[in-house]
Amino acid sequence: MMKTLKVYHYTNAKAYNSMATGCDFDKKGLQPLRRFIRYGRGSKTLPEDAREGVIEALLEPEPKYCLENPKFPHWWEYLMFDICREKQILLLSFEIKKKDLAFVVERAHIERELYKEEGKSTKRTMNLACRRYYDSRIPALEYKGGYNLAQLAIWSPIDFKRLKIEWIKHHSEVWQRVKDNGW
Repeated sequence: MMKTLKVYHYTNAKAYNSMATGCDFDKKGLQPLRRFIRYGRGSKTLPEDAREGVIEALLEPEPKYCLENPKFPHWWEYLMFDICREKQILLLSFEIKKKDLAFVVERAHIERELYKEEGKSTKRTMNLACRRYYDSRIPALEYKGGYNLAQLAIWSPIDFKRLKIEWIKHHSEVWQRVKDNGW
């Protein structure tokens, strides 16, 4: 088992300022906000933590499996679209430590369902995809590879002191990079 793992998180200047000051959450740092599985998706039998907030992160700044994935050609664009709404985009990195509630998950379970032809995805099949997504969790420090769309889901906050800015770019430069990759 690894002792630490460097991971990456895209954000914007406004969100980073909130992380630095703690003004939005009374705590400095990266907070688990985005629901792992949204309300209305997945069966009622999912554990409670399946609907809790997580921090989403990546194992690499621009994972090849995101940029060059014929099965899920729009995932990188979808991921970056929300981030590129602000003028300044930041790429943060931080080390995952043993104390973090950090897991690598197989995002492909959800994406397969979302890529189905119209009318082919049902509530039942989406519930199954959500269950598989949740059940795919591997502690981040134990992950050895093998997922099609490996994504980190972190159920615990990351203290601001642990965050490192890898780069700051204008959104047009980041979005152009997304488009240059064929998306």
